[in-house]
Amino acid sequence: MNYIWEDYDPETMGYVEKWLDRKAVKLTGMDDGFRDFYEYWANEEGFIVGENYWCKVVFEEEKPFAVIALNLYEGNITIMETLVAPKMRGKGKGSKMLKELLGNGKDIIGFNIQKAEAIIFPSNEASQKAFSKAGFKYKSTHEDGDAMTYVYGD
Repeated sequence: MNYIWEDYDPETMGYVEKWLDRKAVKLTGMDDGFRDFYEYWANEEGFIVGENYWCKVVFEEEKPFAVIALNLYEGNITIMETLVAPKMRGKGKGSKMLKELLGNGKDIIGFNIQKAEAIIFPSNEASQKAFSKAGFKYKSTHEDGDAMTYVYGD
């Protein structure tokens, strides 16, 4: 693997919050910050950190550059959120990270990923491009037009 994948720790990984610049907040909807996003899902009924809910910080040569949150439900992975550090955006890191996750799921979260989906805002062209380059395909736009579904392995 090219990257190091570590479990997100809200107590020691405060730098992730700094990645939420104005553009990222607009494209993710995380107005209250990443820590609040993580805590909400980590405490949601039926979500068990490390068993069916993971949040991984991705490092390249000991430097963190991205965070990804995903969960397992009925045998399918949903990528709930990805966030790349502002200085690392537009360099292909997001798609490479996704490819590595899909190809090395056993090592990263404990099992192989056969199917996955992601929900992306229509205005988030960078995520659409990254997920497409990683092998995801556009499936549909929600009826209210505010989100698009991309699938892998379907």
